[in-house]
Amino acid sequence: MMASEDLSANNKPAAMAAGPEVDLFEKKTPSTTIRWISDGEVSLCKSCGLLFDWVRRKHHCRYCGQLFCDDCTRHRSMIREDKILTSPNKKYLSVNAFNPQRVCEPCHHILLPDQAILRETASNAVQPNSINEAGSKRFLNSPYSFTLREEVRKAAYSIKNFMLDGVIKDQSIPLPLLTNAQGIAFLTVLKVGFVVTGRLGTGLVLSKLPDGSWSAPSAIATAGIGWGAQIGGEVTDFVIILNTRGAVDTFCAQGQVNLGAELGVAAGPVGRVAAGAVEAGPGGVAPCYSYSHSKGLFIGISLEGSVVMARPDVNREFYGKDITAAELLGGRGMMGT
Repeated sequence: MMASEDLSANNKPAAMAAGPEVDLFEKKTPSTTIRWISDGEVSLCKSCGLLFDWVRRKHHCRYCGQLFCDDCTRHRSMIREDKILTSPNKKYLSVNAFNPQRVCEPCHHILLPDQAILRETASNAVQPNSINEAGSKRFLNSPYSFTLREEVRKAAYSIKNFMLDGVIKDQSIPLPLLTNAQGIAFLTVLKVGFVVTGRLGTGLVLSKLPDGSWSAPSAIATAGIGWGAQIGGEVTDFVIILNTRGAVDTFCAQGQVNLGAELGVAAGPVGRVAAGAVEAGPGGVAPCYSYSHSKGLFIGISLEGSVVMARPDVNREFYGKDITAAELLGGRGMMGT
């Protein structure tokens, strides 16, 4: 794992070692001025020539600095940190070089040959992602995260909390369920309201591959409504055990999944007695079991009535390219950390 600033001649593929020294990243930009064009300098999109207005907004290409409309800057490409253009008047607005950047069509094609090596050496997926086991944050996961790096940390905290020495063995997720799981989803959900309640949260899902290893994580979000004699709000960490390949495939869908209607989710069994029942036979095992984590205990709880959807934009920021949940959970995508 290495940051983008560590990219140098020493990091080039071995095939490039022989022969004259060539800078892999020395690419020529289109025949335009290589500088940050200020908003006031132009009123038309550089590509399509349409007039900017309150609907058609201005967007900079981070590689050539020209101004384009949104339709003409659909692509996102990895760019070496010292090649990313930013506003000279807004240096305080930092740019994360580990994220793919907005670029125009010509620059996208110029940068295309470098994308594989940049994703392997400079994307968020290959950066160190440390967690603080001693800090209190492990018990205070945020219900909404904007990056998959944070979702990975939240999932790690959930696992660490489950493995606390103080966890009561008779109030834990049965080991056979974890051993035989075809996938696992982690969600942190905020529930708030009075009589009518709303639920919102984010997390990740991963699947077990045919060789027994685990796939790269895919970002997910959930939302739902409910009602009952409830008032106030709470944040809860959920672990969803996916017992079948069909349950995993449901998370690969492009749209949203309705828990309970499209995917059966039951309150998960806990403790040693439940473990014996699970081992006795798979006939009564639900497609999914959900658990909530509170004060060191995992409690079986249902999430019916919620919908779960993929977050392709968050996956793109993490892996440095557009990649679907099906590709990630099928093991065809870049392996994450």
